[in-house]
Amino acid sequence: MNLLSDALLLHRLSSDEQEFLVALLKWKGIDHLEWVRSSGFPSSTKEVLVWKKDASPDDVRSAHDWSREVSLIGRFDAEEKNSFVRAGATRIYDLNSFALEEFPFFKFSKPLHPEMVVLTQSSDLFSKYRSLLRACGSNAHWCKDILGLPNMLKETKPGVLVLDSESFSIRELVPKMKGLLGTPYFPLSFCLIDFNKENVYQNLATGLKDIAKAFFEPKDLLLFLRDRLALASPPKDSFFQAIDWSGSPRNIREYEFPNVPDGMLERAEAAYLYRIRRLFLWMGEGANRGTEISA
Repeated sequence: MNLLSDALLLHRLSSDEQEFLVALLKWKGIDHLEWVRSSGFPSSTKEVLVWKKDASPDDVRSAHDWSREVSLIGRFDAEEKNSFVRAGATRIYDLNSFALEEFPFFKFSKPLHPEMVVLTQSSDLFSKYRSLLRACGSNAHWCKDILGLPNMLKETKPGVLVLDSESFSIRELVPKMKGLLGTPYFPLSFCLIDFNKENVYQNLATGLKDIAKAFFEPKDLLLFLRDRLALASPPKDSFFQAIDWSGSPRNIREYEFPNVPDGMLERAEAAYLYRIRRLFLWMGEGANRGTEISA
């Protein structure tokens, strides 16, 4: 079963909506099992979709402990959404805005986008990128240390490399990364950096600018990827900026991903492509930038 998520956590659904969701799962031929709190997390294969009503943020953590891909479906106010985000939620489908019957249960049947390698020591950061990439027909690989990066790049041949400069010493990162420049498997690279940190431009001058194509705040790169990977047609105007290697602002649209030709998609997948961005309202401050553009 090519499921987008193998755990669904329900929040403030009516009894009729719960019945409808279960009927929808049966109609789509999805094996499912209710998670009853008193019995603990169900022991089942990932081919079986686990669902739980009246979910709490602790349930997100429990599902992650069982290596489950989680989506939340329900109604959330701002504080509720933030509490789930803090617990590690990366897919929140808000019924205040979108119809239950439009929720996408399945992933794409074939890869649509290049894969990504994320060099970071932050499991939460990697989880967000993996969640986004998998939903949009691609995948992300986690590299936790610089020494393991060359082999991972050779094995996966990703289209994009994301470097989390906040996870490593700049003095350690730069010389080891420079040794990879020019190799045939070195992909387009973006660097995550905290622009509010002291000496940020000094760090760029130490050699980071020679490694990455552009530098982003983490939330901006997530939003950029959401828009570029999830939409068949990109927005007319970009809401995001990067800092390029020369240190000047540059419009992020310069770093486009190829559009997916319409002919490559089955009808159901084409509809999914237009709807998938609705899952990604979980990115915190600035998450709604661009969402006023119709999908």
